[in-house]
Amino acid sequence: MSIIAPNRVVYLNPLEESGPVQEPLMRFRLTYEGELKASGRDPENGQHNRMAPHKQAIRKIFHGQLRQFWQTNKFLREQTLHQDEIHIAPGQVPHFMGTLFMGVGSGKTLPLVEYVGSNFQRNGYRFVPLVCEEFSLLCNLNILFLRRDYPLGVISAGDLDNRVKTIIDALRMPQGAHELRGNESPAAGEDPFFCLLEDDDLVTGLTVESDMLLDPPPSGDAGLSQVKLVISVELKPDSVTMFNLGFA
Repeated sequence: MSIIAPNRVVYLNPLEESGPVQEPLMRFRLTYEGELKASGRDPENGQHNRMAPHKQAIRKIFHGQLRQFWQTNKFLREQTLHQDEIHIAPGQVPHFMGTLFMGVGSGKTLPLVEYVGSNFQRNGYRFVPLVCEEFSLLCNLNILFLRRDYPLGVISAGDLDNRVKTIIDALRMPQGAHELRGNESPAAGEDPFFCLLEDDDLVTGLTVESDMLLDPPPSGDAGLSQVKLVISVELKPDSVTMFNLGFA
């Protein structure tokens, strides 16, 4: 353990030298049922993000499920961390390290949810991503994608790949205020706001199985954009430490 004052960085030695563990240590499922639009090209140079309200509406649904997961998972519910500790594996340098040593350590011990929320205060929100760079976790997603336009081809089906991109974007934190247009302040029950991912680059495996949604459709053509998704999430440490071994 190496401690640097006034703020502290705790380097935890790997439990094994054979590389990343092969079996996921934490598994759970997220679900979504409703309209799912295809993402277009990401806006540039301050352009209006027309998909922001749609993605945030889906993000709110995942927020509720992830909040319940944090409340019911024993490790997430009971784990505490020193406010000034950053748990990383040897050789890793987090992107926020340049601001880590400002100020004087307070000595407070925080519940894990408060610790994460304090590190991800953005645009009036306190976000709590489960998969973040600091925890050195890998994330695999397996999506069962049920849709009424199956088995039409991808082009006829409204661009399946870009509909999956909408879901991945809704699983991560918003990247800026432009993704919160129309949701500038957290609503009741959204402080903190739970997300699966700090960034979608932390998804290291993705599989999508598409099949037919057999629920009776509503009247009209609007029902074609309705989907039902079951998202299986698997987490495992990249570099195993005494801390992230607790994701079990």
